[in-house]
Amino acid sequence: MKHMPIRLNLSPSDAVLGKGDIHFVQKVTANVVTLLAKYAGAVPQSFTHDELAKLLDEGHFAIEYGYFSDRQAARRARAGRSLLSRLSLKAQLGAFQCETWCEVMIEAETEGEFNRSSARWNEFVPKLHEKVRSRLEHGLLKTHADSPIDPKLLSHVPSRTKAMGQLRAWEKTKDPMIFVKKSIFNGQNAKRVHPEVESAIQVELAHFLHPNEIYPSQVLDAVNAEVRRKNLARAVSGEELLTETSLSTVERRIDELDQFEILAARKGVAYAKNKLGAHGGGLTLQAPLFNMEMDEWEMDLMAQLKAAGADVSDPSLRDLEFGRYWVCVAMDAGSRTILGLKLSVKPNAMDAKSVLWMAMRDKTELAASLGCETPWAQHGHVYHVAVDNGPAFVNADFKAALSDLAIDYSVLPAGVPKLRARVERVFRSIIMLLIPFLTGRTFSNPQERGDYPSTQYAVHTAESIVELLVRFTVDVYHNRKHRGLEYATPNNMWDKLIAEFGWSPPMSQHKLRHILGLKFNRKTGPHGVLMNGINYHSDRLALHFQKHGRQNVEVSVDPENIGHISVWLDRGVDGGWSTLRACQEGLEGISFASWERSIFELRQNNRAAASLTQDVMDRAIEWIKKIDAEQCAMRQLGPINLTVEQIQRAQRETFWGLSLGTEAQVSLKGRSASENQDVGLLSDEIEVEPSILPEELSVLSPRSEEIVEEWLFSDELGAEGDGRAMSDATGEENSNE
Repeated sequence: MKHMPIRLNLSPSDAVLGKGDIHFVQKVTANVVTLLAKYAGAVPQSFTHDELAKLLDEGHFAIEYGYFSDRQAARRARAGRSLLSRLSLKAQLGAFQCETWCEVMIEAETEGEFNRSSARWNEFVPKLHEKVRSRLEHGLLKTHADSPIDPKLLSHVPSRTKAMGQLRAWEKTKDPMIFVKKSIFNGQNAKRVHPEVESAIQVELAHFLHPNEIYPSQVLDAVNAEVRRKNLARAVSGEELLTETSLSTVERRIDELDQFEILAARKGVAYAKNKLGAHGGGLTLQAPLFNMEMDEWEMDLMAQLKAAGADVSDPSLRDLEFGRYWVCVAMDAGSRTILGLKLSVKPNAMDAKSVLWMAMRDKTELAASLGCETPWAQHGHVYHVAVDNGPAFVNADFKAALSDLAIDYSVLPAGVPKLRARVERVFRSIIMLLIPFLTGRTFSNPQERGDYPSTQYAVHTAESIVELLVRFTVDVYHNRKHRGLEYATPNNMWDKLIAEFGWSPPMSQHKLRHILGLKFNRKTGPHGVLMNGINYHSDRLALHFQKHGRQNVEVSVDPENIGHISVWLDRGVDGGWSTLRACQEGLEGISFASWERSIFELRQNNRAAASLTQDVMDRAIEWIKKIDAEQCAMRQLGPINLTVEQIQRAQRETFWGLSLGTEAQVSLKGRSASENQDVGLLSDEIEVEPSILPEELSVLSPRSEEIVEEWLFSDELGAEGDGRAMSDATGEENSNE
């Protein structure tokens, strides 16, 4: 990506986030991208493709693909900032069950086995129900066999009226979110709005749809003024007084409005058509990143499972120290380049999400750390994922993540390899070009293996297999002529397609961490959020803490970068995912595994002092950066990935009593070996002068000029905005959806 001019692949339906504002993509030419901020009086800004790509790479801008599309607009109008991946398993399965009914009806209609006639509905229902039941049992529900499933999920048959209504609604956006009960997004106050107050709200909404572009707060003032006028009459007649409404109620009603109607009424029909209307010149199937195929394959190679930290006592692993690894691969269908791969002991949704995340990351440094001579720079935003019926893919968690990232999803029938011929051909290439050189191969069947003692010759470990796979992928497969590409190499085809169609940069690292990170629960406090012995904080979280006090929040963590974490704030107008920065300097790009290792070794070496000084920690961070590259590839590509349980275990054993923040000053005054004999398990706790604990420092200290000039993401701003209190129709400034 770095050796050739970049041309970004953006469309009018995409939005660019920067400096806390949403920008329309006003115009895209071969050389220039013109953006227009979404606030009154905004002036168009033009950037070259290289300039905008650099701003995106540095984190000053982020792209929300399809933000102004019908699908995303309908989702925001229905669910606000809520995400399908944050709903309960019951809600997710219910939505996907309704979607399955729609898919089955469309397929049956195409095959001539179903029509929408009311007279024949009772004739079609048994066949449709049987297909839906079979698809759920052998697909989505198979991966949740251990979870309590509502029996009605399989037995429920909708009436024709409901089925046709759901089908018509689904055909417009094909978003499963439309099947989630809308009432769960409205909060408790929505149920208590009096009909007369609701009527006043609807009347004033007509004034909101006006070129004057009034703010929701002004609509609220007008509604409450009308409520007070009605209360005067009610007081005279002795009726119960009406309750004034809130700004959140008004904003929810605005969110329910049609997005095209809002733009047309406030900015003009031409403007709305330009921003939300259909446009020609769309992508073809040959465009890079438009279609990605994912599949898993059990390698024809016997290896040592114990070396990868696998639980060899697991019955599913046949109680052996040796076995065969699975490899999950994501391939770009247009260029045939491999965007991501992951080794695992057995297929699971977490590894599938890891491969998806890898497909949207630049892997050049990772490949270089494994000795590759060719860059592995193929990455970007994926538009569509095609998978089979494997348990890792037909999983509610995996499907919800794709939906929240605005990535389309297709499940192709199992047993028909030609439907995923490209990724299936990759596995055949590995069998023919790599496996014959490896000791311990199992061959395709017992007849081919003969008397070859595969288990006896099992010499490879997860680490060696990862290195072999990456070197083969990057230096061999990507540089080998491909008959399906008219004998061009995948690397050359990627460069050619990028030059022809442009490149779609990935969403911001914060958005990807929100959706794909490992999830934990933590409590907020004056110190922010404590995770892995590190305090994380932001001005936005400080304001939330001042208003709501201590809260239990969900935390999302990127195991490969502990410099930032994400927290979900449920309450307040700033609800949604928020990014917190580590109070300890120098942690950007540091992995959790390296951090845990360094803390453990430092504590082992410093037990006599019973504490770690700040200069020791600074030297440790520099040391971490040197050794991190050696292990990052193994963690990301192999079955030694960190799970939620492993991190929780490390926190109990390694980070007990560790709390690092900014300007921590360690005191060793008056401490001796004899004074610390009774400290016990907390003898290696870091001690800080009580007068200057980070928890007691002001979290709302005045900002320096340097910080004021920095460009930040909208979910990092909170109270740090540029002073423009925009409160538009959808309230996007306060969220990073």
